[in-house]
Amino acid sequence: MKVKRLELKGFRGFDEIVLDFDTSSQRPTVFIGNNGVGKSSILDALAILLSWFINRIYYDPDSDQLIRNIRTQVNLSEKKLSEGFNFEDNDIKNSSNQVSGLIFIDYKSQETTWKLTGSRFHIPSSQLVPLGIIEKELDCLNILTTNLRSQIRKNLEPSLPIILHCSVNRTVNKVDLEIQDVFFPQILDIYENSLDKLNVDFKNFFAWFRNTEDLENEYKVDNSDYQDKQLKAVREAIHKLIPEFDNLRVRRNPLQMKVNKTIGKKVEDLNINQLSDGEKCLLPMVGDIARRLAIANPSLDDPLQGEGIVLIDEIELHLHPQWQHKIIPRLTETFPNCQFIVTTHSPQVLSHVQPENIYILQSTPNGIIASHPESSYGRDSNQILENTMDSPSRNEKTTKDILELFRLIDRNDFVGAKKLRQKIGSEIGFDEPELLRAGVVIKRKEILGK
Repeated sequence: MKVKRLELKGFRGFDEIVLDFDTSSQRPTVFIGNNGVGKSSILDALAILLSWFINRIYYDPDSDQLIRNIRTQVNLSEKKLSEGFNFEDNDIKNSSNQVSGLIFIDYKSQETTWKLTGSRFHIPSSQLVPLGIIEKELDCLNILTTNLRSQIRKNLEPSLPIILHCSVNRTVNKVDLEIQDVFFPQILDIYENSLDKLNVDFKNFFAWFRNTEDLENEYKVDNSDYQDKQLKAVREAIHKLIPEFDNLRVRRNPLQMKVNKTIGKKVEDLNINQLSDGEKCLLPMVGDIARRLAIANPSLDDPLQGEGIVLIDEIELHLHPQWQHKIIPRLTETFPNCQFIVTTHSPQVLSHVQPENIYILQSTPNGIIASHPESSYGRDSNQILENTMDSPSRNEKTTKDILELFRLIDRNDFVGAKKLRQKIGSEIGFDEPELLRAGVVIKRKEILGK
């Protein structure tokens, strides 16, 4: 399952925008741009529209019945399960009275589309009023999900696509392994809190892991080689994406989650709470994607081959630059059939993405526009900062000093140039390529001038 196209009108800062997504490869789609230009809004719009797919898996509009009783609330802001997310008042652009979103999905070689429109009554006042009309065009979606609901009711173990929105609130402050109720995961559990961007704490992942490992240990009493299929998928995903991590497990006394971390030739046994913020953010996110895929694909030999759409806001969050380089290729290798749609401010992330898969969002007098950069893949971070992200790779003072250095050289003021070169080198280091080049030019011009 992949998003093929998104069309928005009057949504937040957008007058109108059409975005096409690559559905023919494993490549992610990456949005970049200044703060406030609408990167996160694109992910929010996708989450709103995709929530109706989840809703129509749970809810049969013909019979007005839920497919089953679920343990927890699925939708954001305590909305009814008979509804997906709707546009809210603040989603409408200030200069408009209507908002609409149209999404095109490729699922099992079939294109499906649905649309959501919200309107408010116009009054000559700056006061915002509640949305007066919500219109939903879901006929194609209902046809698609009717068959899936039928398979679930008949316990035919269909493979379902996961849908997950990882917002910037995905920090793990504390791992809670306390289990209030022992439960057996059902296939529709893959959608619990999957689009709730205000509740991305992964506590369901940790509780699920402990419960499933308890069951695995019971089976091991009679068969020491037994491995739970879902746990195996999670462990493999974590090790594949983070090779230095292995043997994720729960220790009972005292109760804590542990992982082996290889550092050089040494293996350390660490509590999850001892990991860095970046590791605590990455490990449960990867584990949660794998958990949902394992539950969603009970009949697949390798659940990590399952399909899904994963939205990640600021994918580089808390990650060291080395990991920012690795994150895109590692995610697409570990979950090859998931479509990743992400935002970033990191040039390291962009160096692993083809330019046709990058959207630069820019605010212009004619509204917010989206364009592709000329190049990105394989380029160094400084080139991407300057040419793709329109940001200087050096601080302003150093940039001015280097420009002045070459002006002095052009005027054959070698004494002044050498003095300025010495000053700059003492501040940023003499291995700076521009300083090395300046030294060569000065020496050559001095020789030629003799």
